[in-house]
Amino acid sequence: MSLFSLVEQINVPPGFPPPPDTKIPLEVHAYFRFQPHELGQNIELRFVLRASTGLETSGETITHRIASPRIRMRAMGLPVPPVLGHYDLAVDFRIGDAPEWTRDPLTWPVAILETPTTPRVTH
Repeated sequence: MSLFSLVEQINVPPGFPPPPDTKIPLEVHAYFRFQPHELGQNIELRFVLRASTGLETSGETITHRIASPRIRMRAMGLPVPPVLGHYDLAVDFRIGDAPEWTRDPLTWPVAILETPTTPRVTH
């Protein structure tokens, strides 16, 4: 048994995508370890869905003050990409006053696919 569920495929109904700013209802977590000199600074994080074509869809930016050497940050919902397909879920972050985002090299595969409506079986 696990405390967490890992999702690799999200099935959506025909006619997807929904209106703009709709989120896929998943809770997504990222875990960080920090050096002593980073304590007390702010960290900004965003989850990004990246297609093999280079298309990226970013979620909202989350800000947290680094108060301990390890933290868990979470987002409620993934951004809905404009095109269904296969994506890598990535984490972008920046610490303190860094102007540029840093992308963590580890990603997770997520397929967002349309599921055809199947006829109801009656006997």
